[in-house]
Amino acid sequence: MTTVTASTDRPRARQPRMPIEVRREQVLDAALRLITEHGYAAATMEAIAREADLAKPRVYSAYPGRGPLLNALFERQEQRALATIAEAVPADFTGYESALDVLATAAENLMRAAAAEPAAWRLLVFPADEAPPEVRQHVHTSRTFAVDQLRVLLVWARTVHPGLAEVDGDLAAEMLAAAGERGLRLVLQDPDGYPPERFAAFVRSWADIFFR
Repeated sequence: MTTVTASTDRPRARQPRMPIEVRREQVLDAALRLITEHGYAAATMEAIAREADLAKPRVYSAYPGRGPLLNALFERQEQRALATIAEAVPADFTGYESALDVLATAAENLMRAAAAEPAAWRLLVFPADEAPPEVRQHVHTSRTFAVDQLRVLLVWARTVHPGLAEVDGDLAAEMLAAAGERGLRLVLQDPDGYPPERFAAFVRSWADIFFR
């Protein structure tokens, strides 16, 4: 007589259904954690499913493959970065009396945003050598947007600071953007040593000399 032994493997618990938009965010968040902690090679579809605590078919229902998934992640992070930059360096300077105030506020806002979501900003600020070409393109797009915002600021600054009339606006915007990038790196590498308030104070003291 043959004895039938019950399997000791328990089926995976049924996962609650959720809107596909919510599922996609869950998958992208899991991919972001893997990349920032272990590098791009670690972000396989199987690993992402484990990180998100989802069955692999659920991950594939959100994104058909690793390429589309990573591209969606890069696009999301780029859009968030652009929104933060736009808010930090406004195009409308109504209510500001000097470019000094705008720059100091922008520096503090940007550094606070990076300190609040370090994993998200590391993806753009520290693109790894093995990063796909799309990542570097998104980094370039974000930087170009920041430079354009700074150019607008400097055009306005000339109207309230006549002494800036002879300053090369394009070069000044590039230099300010480079300083901002370095600031983001310091905040992400050593948030305790370089708090946002420190950058605001530095920018205010430096700009006070520059905009006299």
